[in-house]
Amino acid sequence: MYLIATDEAGYGPNLGPLAVSATLWQLSEGIQPEEMAVRLAPEVVPQVSQEGLAVGDSKKLYQSHRWFSLERSVLAFLDALGKLPLPLDSEGLFAACCFPENLRERRSSPGFEGKISLPHEALLEECLQWGEKLRRKRAESGIDLLGIQSDLVFPQRWNAGVKRCGSKGVFLSQTTLQLVAGFWRQILQLEKNAQKEFSILVLCDKHGGRNRYLGTLMEHFDNLPFCIVTEGREKSEYIHYARHGTLSIRFVARGETHLAVALASMVSKYLREVAMEIFNRHWQRRIPTLRPTAGYPLDARRFRQEIAPYVQDWQGVWRDK
Repeated sequence: MYLIATDEAGYGPNLGPLAVSATLWQLSEGIQPEEMAVRLAPEVVPQVSQEGLAVGDSKKLYQSHRWFSLERSVLAFLDALGKLPLPLDSEGLFAACCFPENLRERRSSPGFEGKISLPHEALLEECLQWGEKLRRKRAESGIDLLGIQSDLVFPQRWNAGVKRCGSKGVFLSQTTLQLVAGFWRQILQLEKNAQKEFSILVLCDKHGGRNRYLGTLMEHFDNLPFCIVTEGREKSEYIHYARHGTLSIRFVARGETHLAVALASMVSKYLREVAMEIFNRHWQRRIPTLRPTAGYPLDARRFRQEIAPYVQDWQGVWRDK
């Protein structure tokens, strides 16, 4: 079975990018997504630990603005994929995870055009060692990470997208399903000569509390006929029956309880925090007494007032909703 899992970071702030990420996995026959954490142990653990890689709620792993656990895990998984560029800096990180157009968008967004050295807190040698452990774990666990892909949406595209879609939730769904559709096409290419059926399961954290996603699904999967399995507060699920097998897409509450979704959340959180570090340093060079911001509404208004004398066009800096 193939598993695609998605999550975001930065849905609520007024400053900084929305980061959406997807992870692509292949699970050996009989393995369910709920078993992944157990099968990847002791290398992977659900909480902050010095003994294993923490994969869990990205907000908890980044408590008090401590980078170590979040950063070590994300960089280790990127290394296991062979996507960790060395020497490492923010430019290489973004290039490894994001679309080429994201890189151009970032460089044209005021305050985000610089770069910083990485890792921020973790030791690179440790990240590489954990990456090697993850590579060795593939055969034993029956779980293979095939890809990580992210989309960084900076304020100008966010403002235009939310206006076009009519709501933040719909725009988030569209951005997420573009990533899912990309991995779906990759799987079809991998399996184009397959002689037996295969299934694809997509797990997405719910978007803005919405329960209905069928219309957005139809926009991204070439009008594939989906059947509605259920639409509710805990889960909305859709299934497409194809010649090769099934494509099931679930939008679930508390998605980060699934390891594959949690890793997508962590990648998104790490990319956003690296971008915000660049943003804060940019403005602190201009205003040395300026306190950094995480970009969330109350503190974002304080930050906006302080940088206002230096900003001519807020569309590239401030997210309206």
